[in-house]
Amino acid sequence: MDETIGIVLSGGGARGAYEFGALEVLAPVLEHPARIIVGTSAGGLGAAYLASNAHVGLEAAARSGGEAWLEVEIGDVIGPLCSPRELARVLLYGLELAGFGVPGPPSLLDTSPQPETIARLIDFGQLARNVDDGTLAAVAVVATAYATARSVVFHYGGDSPANDDQRGIDYVATRLAVEHVQASSAIQSLFPAVRVGEHWYGDGGVRLNTPLKPAIKLGAGQLVVIGLNWVAGPRQEDDDRRPDVFDGASAVAQALLADQLAHDVDTLATINDDVKQSGYSITHRLVPYIFVAPTERLAIGRLAMDVFNRHYAGARGLRRNRELAVLGRLLDAGRNPVRGDLLSYLFFAPEFTRPLIDMGRRDAQAWLDQQRRADPWRTEHPWPPPAEASSAPGG
Repeated sequence: MDETIGIVLSGGGARGAYEFGALEVLAPVLEHPARIIVGTSAGGLGAAYLASNAHVGLEAAARSGGEAWLEVEIGDVIGPLCSPRELARVLLYGLELAGFGVPGPPSLLDTSPQPETIARLIDFGQLARNVDDGTLAAVAVVATAYATARSVVFHYGGDSPANDDQRGIDYVATRLAVEHVQASSAIQSLFPAVRVGEHWYGDGGVRLNTPLKPAIKLGAGQLVVIGLNWVAGPRQEDDDRRPDVFDGASAVAQALLADQLAHDVDTLATINDDVKQSGYSITHRLVPYIFVAPTERLAIGRLAMDVFNRHYAGARGLRRNRELAVLGRLLDAGRNPVRGDLLSYLFFAPEFTRPLIDMGRRDAQAWLDQQRRADPWRTEHPWPPPAEASSAPGG
């Protein structure tokens, strides 16, 4: 068994703060330093941050990363929602829909603050030094190429794996920079495409939100996987109300971000079962893993709804942060957890970030408690059979 530890971080916008809370709890129980870090979207930003601070150790890097998240506000990510520039975008959309033949705007939202924010958070020179001196073996961020609709893994360090035509994954060895991280998190339609070299890229999460396979291909033998969406557990209480457009958007997000993660983790466990049953004689190798994700379907949505109602509803919310107050009103985020869940992807505010980090800490501890042994790693399937699920610690 290869003991090289790889960290895999999922995408999920402002929900990415959760990952740092989880890693802060997990770091002390890892027997070896993590040497491969791979992430998509918000996870790409997290991966780059951890890689640039790898020289201080994972626990310290995770703690400082959580503190850095507390300083990020929505104005560091998108431009003003109520501005002449946004009005021009709306007018362009209207003219295009009316058939005037004008080119449509590149996106719904203005992301001009992002390059400066990314450069402030991440020391890319130190990231490269941490790979060059052997502290890390490789670091990678995943984007989606507009021209081919394939996932592209931009990685620094490690041998470049062969492209994977079955999964539609290409590998590009390059020194990572601001544009790679921004491209990885450029949510299609909401954010404009980002040009890297000769091509245009967008959010990697639409095809590969939790890049387990690239981490293994880059050399990881054990995986620490942090998800930002609930993926499995006890049956949730049925809701018989008629779904609205926001329920539909939430269902699409679940399918894109969580269902593929559940499938990939389940596939990894199935391969591990095959390896053990074959007496470790087949071509695959055993890959133990740690997997932390929210333990309830709308845990983060409920948190976002509560925080919005406490801090951003009413006139006080407009004074606190006009952009978040307006965005929350557009989504009616205070009505129910489904709408809060949608707001959570852009809820860049310390009032939301702080309890989200704490949630990551609790869920990571729940994983360790569920293992009920000194070894935090698991090779079998992460979810118990339905009959056992209701009594399993942490769901």
